Amino acid sequence: MAGLTAAAVAVTLLVVGGVVLAVTLREQGGEAGRLLSHATGDVDDVDHLPSDVAAWQRRPDGSEERSPGAPGWLPVRRDVQRVLAVSGPRVVERTVERTGSTYELRTERRPDGIVVQAAWSGAAHLRETTRLVTAVVVAMLVGLGLSVLVGVLVARRAIAPLELAMARQRRFVADASHELRTPLTLLTTRAQLLERSLRRDRAGTHAQAEALVADARRMGEVVTDLLLAASLEAQPDRREPVDVRAVATAAVEAAQSHAAERGITLSGPLPGEPSVVLGTLGPLRRVVDALVDNATRHAPRDGSVEVAVVSAGRRVVLRVADNGPGIDPAVVGRLFERFAHAPAADGRERSGFGLGLALVREVVEAHGGTVTGRDGPDGGAVFEVSLPSAT
Repeated sequence: MAGLTAAAVAVTLLVVGGVVLAVTLREQGGEAGRLLSHATGDVDDVDHLPSDVAAWQRRPDGSEERSPGAPGWLPVRRDVQRVLAVSGPRVVERTVERTGSTYELRTERRPDGIVVQAAWSGAAHLRETTRLVTAVVVAMLVGLGLSVLVGVLVARRAIAPLELAMARQRRFVADASHELRTPLTLLTTRAQLLERSLRRDRAGTHAQAEALVADARRMGEVVTDLLLAASLEAQPDRREPVDVRAVATAAVEAAQSHAAERGITLSGPLPGEPSVVLGTLGPLRRVVDALVDNATRHAPRDGSVEVAVVSAGRRVVLRVADNGPGIDPAVVGRLFERFAHAPAADGRERSGFGLGLALVREVVEAHGGTVTGRDGPDGGAVFEVSLPSAT
């Protein structure tokens, strides 16, 4: 595309430059004829001619007059004799070579009997033509360079959305393949166990059904995260006031039952004035849910998770802290990468962050904020999200 754009602009420049040059040269040639015609037919005083025109004239009384700086070979007597002849022409025009230069020569016999011969040097014309051609060529080269640059920029700008869409599509396919593999395997296994239990007896059927429902719910959450991650940048920027404190309170209430199953104390945030930011409610709710879920999964049994929302100047800070083992130094630099893994709370299994923390970072950065993770002063992990305040 860049090459086609540059070629189109280059052809346009060539055509325009050629037309301008042709018109200018034609006008210059016509100007020479007009100057000589004026000098021989209208001028009575040859002392006031343009600098590139030399003239000689003879009056009926035989007196002669030359313009200042006229060359010594002027007049050309042969042309003078031709116009003075009884049957000769009144005007004679031709090109002559004198002293290594080319001159346009015009000899005219006026009705009042005055004979005038004027010469116009082609050297000045050649210099002017050379300057004109040089200027046109330089302008065309500069224009060609600019056209290539503009073509590249335009092509990149036109292709960038397509490349972004293709990259997002490839990433979505990779994420879907990675994240859905485990839930689908679990669903298949649970369904097979449930089918066998129902075939033999009903012992354990209820537990298998509960596990099947939990796996289906987890797969639904994964699909939700995938869709949000894939469409986050593509969605139009619809911003509205969002109370982060209210969103965090709702997230804590929703996660209470899950935390209670593991004996985890989930608290916060403290009541206070609304902490409002400009953003999109759905993605911001997913940020809080992901951080609370991450803290609950990594906190030990009978541990605690604390959620806090504070206003710090022109920023709203969401803080989620747990009393677990803290952040593994092996993944501290990859916390917000997709599919990073760290040891679980019991130290035996590998716990995957999946899309959770990576999605948190994407949503927060899309809202002009930052997210960090570190070890707490008294142990455990602390995650902080800082967003621009709307007030």
